[in-house]
Amino acid sequence: MSFHKYDNSVQPDNKYGHTLDLLRKHVGGVPEGGVHLDIACGFGHIAEPIVDMLGLSYIGVDIEEMFIKELVDRGHEGHVADLSSPGLTEEFRRILDGRRLVSVTFLDGLEHMTDGSHALRAIGDILAEHRAVAVTSVPNVTHMDVALKNLLGQWTYTEAGLLDVTHYQLYSETSLKQAFARAGLNRIDAHDVILGKSDQYFPTDHAILSEKTSVSHFLRGMRNTAEPNGLVNQFVWALGPVPRREVVEDTEDGPFLSVLIRTQGKRPQELREAFLSLAAQSNQDFEIIVIGHRTTLDQQKTIERVIADQVPSLQERTRFLRIDRGQRSTPLNLGLENARGRYVSIFDDDDIVLGHWVDEFAKAEKDYGGRILRAVALRQNVTVIDVLGADGVRALGAPKPVYEREFSLARHVAKNQSPPIGWVFPRSLHRDFGLTFDESMTTVEDWEFLLQAAQLVGVTDVSRVGAIYRWWTDRDSSRTAHPHDEWLQNELEVRRRIDAKPFLLPAGDTRRLRKDLQRLAELERVVRKQRLELKELKEKRGGGAPRALAGRQRPRRLVRVLARKSVTAARNPRLVRQKLRALVGRRSAS
Repeated sequence: MSFHKYDNSVQPDNKYGHTLDLLRKHVGGVPEGGVHLDIACGFGHIAEPIVDMLGLSYIGVDIEEMFIKELVDRGHEGHVADLSSPGLTEEFRRILDGRRLVSVTFLDGLEHMTDGSHALRAIGDILAEHRAVAVTSVPNVTHMDVALKNLLGQWTYTEAGLLDVTHYQLYSETSLKQAFARAGLNRIDAHDVILGKSDQYFPTDHAILSEKTSVSHFLRGMRNTAEPNGLVNQFVWALGPVPRREVVEDTEDGPFLSVLIRTQGKRPQELREAFLSLAAQSNQDFEIIVIGHRTTLDQQKTIERVIADQVPSLQERTRFLRIDRGQRSTPLNLGLENARGRYVSIFDDDDIVLGHWVDEFAKAEKDYGGRILRAVALRQNVTVIDVLGADGVRALGAPKPVYEREFSLARHVAKNQSPPIGWVFPRSLHRDFGLTFDESMTTVEDWEFLLQAAQLVGVTDVSRVGAIYRWWTDRDSSRTAHPHDEWLQNELEVRRRIDAKPFLLPAGDTRRLRKDLQRLAELERVVRKQRLELKELKEKRGGGAPRALAGRQRPRRLVRVLARKSVTAARNPRLVRQKLRALVGRRSAS
């Protein structure tokens, strides 16, 4: 028999083996006379395993007479049928002829059809009638190899494989689920075929395909975060019948901003002040999603009372969600899943914003839509006082500009300079790129998210002060609720992740980084020179350090003190030398 490109044997790790695994799992007791229907059966490779393993009678259906003839010659039942016919349901009923259908397979057939909707609807109909299960396999056109090459404008059809020349329809996970939903089918299980290197992995020396190159490493990381099927070669799914439904794309325009307020209901006065600052916004194009995290019933009622006390226009734009599990990031991810705004803000229940906060971001979106928008955030020390038997908030001083006014991703790698109330991010980062707040982190989850997001979309600074970040001096907060070692451990984990993969800096940050490195290099040069001068001075004075100096401060430490004194040490090394000599002279004289 001559070789045929679709004549592949049953193997444990291919679509046939995975199909049989799913059938074993989902086919229960086999009734007497039960049958299996193999649609687009081709060579009928699974016929014998179906009979031997499940004890079912096998029926193959295909449009090609050649395949059916060979199937019949092997002693199995086979039928020729047009799988694109609108009357396919009736054709399947005729073939079954009153027999009990137990299971169906439709393997690598859908992609070869110009219109597979009739075949899928017919499968949905007979599954519902017989309470049967189906297994289907479909190539994944979004495999990493296809995606990476497509970025470079390379799209190569082959005789077989992911880009088979006879494929009319190409499917991703989302489009396949939508096609099934319209036909009354729902995925109940999956056993996909995973291939790190697909048939599209060619040429083998292609730099973008190699996992060792920086560009491939970065793109693979971004792809895997966005969607988990980068290495899926074929979707192999078990299906069950459900009511048909039309999949309608969500085209409704949401508000500009979704404000996510996470709270435990322990600070009702601060929550009221947060709502007050939102009610005072000059631009009201936002929604509020309050997420109660691990709240008691009393705390839940407290939150509900605060919401109920708001003006009607704010109430109708506020939703209250609850979640009783997870770390600090968990309520944020719940809010992300439910947000409808183009942008999202993280708003803790003790934050307050100025009246133009929303409006400044909305104005910036017109020219810089898609980027993170960052306003100036001030920090203010505050404490709690008693006001007529209730907790009140007292400022301990004026708000201070302790965070960098201009955003630098390179400097944020070392230390977070952006409290979450000071920036908003496009919801597309979650919806399209798959970014979420890491729920394994107990602190610094906003910093970890910002470092990822800023690489992808960049940051635009809004020059005006927009928010006040409250710094509690004598009250429990995230700073006190988590030990110092825990904060340090999380910060080290963020840095470890940064070091583990390529890091994309935005335009302009290399200039800032270069200046910082030049200043550091100059400081190191000055320190080296001062050490030599101190050594020479020591030798001139008889081989030992001046007695007074030796007793008070070692030369090396003195150099470090002076070098840290100011960055002017890098710019004015002569001044440093003069001060050093004068200090050494005074100490020697004493």
